[in-house]
Amino acid sequence: MLSLTISITAYMTIDRFWDLLAKKNCGEANSDELQELDDTLLKNPEWKNTADTLSNLNFESTVFDNTEEAESAFETHLERMKRAGVAFSDIKRNYDDFQVPQRNGRSKKWLISASVIATSLIIVLLLKNSVITSETKNGMANLSQVTTKPGSKTQIRLPDGSVVRLNSSSSLTYDKNFGKNIREVSLTGEAFFDVEKDSSHPFIIHTNAIDIKVLGTAFNVKSYPGDANIETSLLRGKVEVTLKNRSNEKIYLNPNEKLVVANDDAFVSRTPANEPDKGDGKKAISSTPTYAVRPLTYYPVDSAVIETSWVDNRLIFQENETFQDVALKMERWYGVKIHFADEEVARMRPFGSFTNETIDQALDALRESFGFHYKISGNEITISK
Repeated sequence: MLSLTISITAYMTIDRFWDLLAKKNCGEANSDELQELDDTLLKNPEWKNTADTLSNLNFESTVFDNTEEAESAFETHLERMKRAGVAFSDIKRNYDDFQVPQRNGRSKKWLISASVIATSLIIVLLLKNSVITSETKNGMANLSQVTTKPGSKTQIRLPDGSVVRLNSSSSLTYDKNFGKNIREVSLTGEAFFDVEKDSSHPFIIHTNAIDIKVLGTAFNVKSYPGDANIETSLLRGKVEVTLKNRSNEKIYLNPNEKLVVANDDAFVSRTPANEPDKGDGKKAISSTPTYAVRPLTYYPVDSAVIETSWVDNRLIFQENETFQDVALKMERWYGVKIHFADEEVARMRPFGSFTNETIDQALDALRESFGFHYKISGNEITISK
């Protein structure tokens, strides 16, 4: 069941969105309904990616002679979703509750409605990628929040045209009036922003420890609760960062630089991006331990930017990361929980790059190279010597 915390008005909007999108995909929507759907998507841009994905599946209403043909057609739609990479077990469970209506009172033919299929697939896509929540204020929908589940990612286009790719276990919150006077969002977790340039309306991202201000640029922000550091990685343009406990100090990043700030304001130092190593693989530090500015890191095999590799569906481990660090990335990537049976294994430093591998395949590859054992029970994984 799709979990939504919304007002009655917002619920009716979502219900109406499903109905309008189903009618459009069936070719049954009139011009007024098509305009209403466009207006709904403009007010709720977090639904647009779902609408575009489902529209590309080309649903049709079809009349069948019997239930066997209807079920066969339904299975074909499920195969489409499988090829699109969407888990559809929830549809199969809910399909038992669907009643396939008769064409007419006298007819023995069966009709499988594309609106039923389209609506069920919308639910599955939302379950797979994100949960949409609207917070209310004085009885009116005020804030929109898009939240991704562990092991999933999603992409949304904001009203100003800016694109946000949201990584696993992350949430993005913004006001319903976003873009009218100010472009402002709050982030928990990780997101890649491709911001439309608008000099009169700065784009501001709030996290628990820093605020980031941009005009038009592409950059990544990683701010997971419980992580040691918050990172802002800049690909192009320029960003201005303010530490919330040092509001008088502005930090500016240039392309190919990243800012690292301790989540708990622990000992982190400023390291100029062009400062050489001291010979031990570490950079010299200043005497003011507040934050660090460093160059982006590149995967030596193909020079991929490691900080943003997740956007290209790549999970990259670096040699300077412990297995404990790697396990945290794998938990978010695959939606699992990893436990270590002993500290020696947790301190190992595995490295590698994965794309479409399952969790079993990834662990098997690491085991071959670094020597350990693992046991999987549901979504719980135990790693030992």
